[in-house]
Amino acid sequence: MDTGRGTTDDPGAKLKLLEQELARSRSDLDASQKVSARLTEENETLRTHADRRQWEAGFRLATDTTPGLIWFGGADGSVEFLNTQWCAYTGLTMQEGLGWNWISVIHPEDLPGLVEHWGEIIKSARPDEHEARMRRSDGAYRWFLLRCAPLLDESGAVIRWYGTNTDIEERKRVEQALSASENLSRGQVEALKSTLDALAMEPAADKLVEHLLRIITEQFGAHSISVWRLDPGSGMIGIEMAFEDGRVVTSADPRFAGMDKWLPMEERWPWPEVFRTSKPSLIEDIRAVPAFALRDRLLPMGIITVLLVPMFVAGRLEGAIGIRFVEKKVFGAEEMDLAQALANQVMLMIQFARLSTQTRETAVIAERNRIARDIHDTLAQGLTGVIVQLEAAEDANLRGLSREAGEHLDRARRLARESLNEARRSVHALRPQVLDDSNLSGALAELFTKMTEGTSLKMEFAVLGAPRSLPPNSEENLFRIGQEILTNALRHAQAKLFTAKLIFLPGEVCLDLHDDGRGFDPSSKNDGYGLLGIRERVERIGGQLVVQSSPAKGTAVRITLPSQEA
Repeated sequence: MDTGRGTTDDPGAKLKLLEQELARSRSDLDASQKVSARLTEENETLRTHADRRQWEAGFRLATDTTPGLIWFGGADGSVEFLNTQWCAYTGLTMQEGLGWNWISVIHPEDLPGLVEHWGEIIKSARPDEHEARMRRSDGAYRWFLLRCAPLLDESGAVIRWYGTNTDIEERKRVEQALSASENLSRGQVEALKSTLDALAMEPAADKLVEHLLRIITEQFGAHSISVWRLDPGSGMIGIEMAFEDGRVVTSADPRFAGMDKWLPMEERWPWPEVFRTSKPSLIEDIRAVPAFALRDRLLPMGIITVLLVPMFVAGRLEGAIGIRFVEKKVFGAEEMDLAQALANQVMLMIQFARLSTQTRETAVIAERNRIARDIHDTLAQGLTGVIVQLEAAEDANLRGLSREAGEHLDRARRLARESLNEARRSVHALRPQVLDDSNLSGALAELFTKMTEGTSLKMEFAVLGAPRSLPPNSEENLFRIGQEILTNALRHAQAKLFTAKLIFLPGEVCLDLHDDGRGFDPSSKNDGYGLLGIRERVERIGGQLVVQSSPAKGTAVRITLPSQEA
């Protein structure tokens, strides 16, 4: 007991003990501080992870509630996250689409361009966009706009890529529809312009059909074209021509020799539908069509597909064109519309060529009638004057009036020469010489004087109002009418007095002609070109004709033309 107390009471021992206890306390404090620091670090770590999990949960919630396909990926471009909408659209889980597996949903035609562009974007570290088709979970592809932007650190290095995929299918459809419509309009305009240019330059109407068929062949990349016409009587469809080897050949060409040139129209054939519905029809493979002569002729030419397009005139079905191809073809609605528009132009050109032929025939008839009228107005009427002068010369000679007889013969010769000259001019469709040398008033005065000179017919001619120029055609026809009526007075009327008045009124011109001869019944039929020819001339110059006559009371004729004052 004493020893223990002594040890305790020993100052040295007590100090040593205190030092040991202090050392122990310091060690425990350091440990406590280390533990505290470790706990603080772990707490910060846990809080950081919690914040991150909370942030990621918030990001996922935000992306999953956004109506779009959202993703983010690493700096190398590999995908690390795909939102719910992306997975729902593609049908892939997030794990199936991570990394570079997302490229499996890109359309094979768009993938090479997208991969190349994506590589350029990663290198450039800049925001960009690209369009591509993405496969939907049901296998259908839709157009998307793929946009991306980088997240950069303070040094400008890419930390992460963020992107969105936006459905633009409807926009692309509108763009394609507009493009198709534009192509259709451009094709029609170009074809029409080319046709109008040819119309202005090409004198032969049938060449215009060839020109348009060439345009269609080039625009559609076709091998050749056949043109079919509907026979209204039988309802059968026969080949009229074909555009082959760069030119038009008609059905009379030797290449069609011995063939039945009519299409069989039983229901088992594909083309009756075209003529029944009046809509284009596609024969994808003529090799599948039952054999007949015109089809068999196409097989050695390598023809496979034929697009049949109906042709219309004024809404009436007239035939069809067959656009031939050496490979299988399919056509969109816009291409069908273009083909229809061009087929109608072909029909118009065929109709134009037909009308041109009819016009040429009509022009020939009209020219023949003109020459006949001019012969009547020049030679026939000139000969009338010659005969009148010869009869007067004969009468003077019988009465011993040699000088007067000679004068009548001179007038007859002069009239004969002038008539021959006028006949020559009429062949070249030239105006009467006297109208080239004078105005209408002067020409009529000279005509009336020459025709009645040396005859028993007294002639009176007056011009009333202020004379003014008339259209050349009007002057020539009034001149010929005056000549015709005076000739009739000389030959048939047995008149003593012939009066003529050329009257210039405000807004119109009148030619009044009157004789006191024996007259006639205007309602009776008259041979020759007399009254009928006069009516035709008056109608041609837009005038009005009034004829008043009755037996033994002479004849009065008035021609009235509308005319603007100078």
